[in-house]
Amino acid sequence: MRLIKKGTKSYSILHLKCPKCQKGNLFLCANPYKLRQFDKMYTECPVCSLDLKRENGYYWGAMMISHAITTIIGVLLHAFFICFYGWDSMVLSLIIFVILILLLIPVIFRVSRAVWINIFVNYNP
Repeated sequence: MRLIKKGTKSYSILHLKCPKCQKGNLFLCANPYKLRQFDKMYTECPVCSLDLKRENGYYWGAMMISHAITTIIGVLLHAFFICFYGWDSMVLSLIIFVILILLLIPVIFRVSRAVWINIFVNYNP
C-alpha cells in the first residue's frame, strides 16, 4: 500500500509531476544533479498541456518556499548540534550546514517550484 496516493498534492510534489494530470514531469531531466539542466522545466505538460510557464516571474514565490525549507534545515541541524555537542560546536554546525545546503540546492529548487505550482493548480484526471 502506498503512503502517498496519486491525486494528492504531496504525490505531485514528491514525484515532481504535473499538478493537474500527475502523469507528466515538471522538469526536462529527472536527475537534479545534472547541473546544466537542473532548472529546465517544460513550458507545458507533455501529457495534458497545462501551461507550466504561466507568466514572467511566476516562480518568484517559490523562492520564499525555498527560503523556508533552508531555514527549517538550518534550525534542525543547529538544534541537533546544540543538543548533542553543546555551544562549542557552532563553527562545525555552520560548516556542515553550508556543505549540506550546497549539496541540496538542486533538490530544494525543484521541490519549491513543485510546491508553488501545486498551490494554484488542482488535480483533475
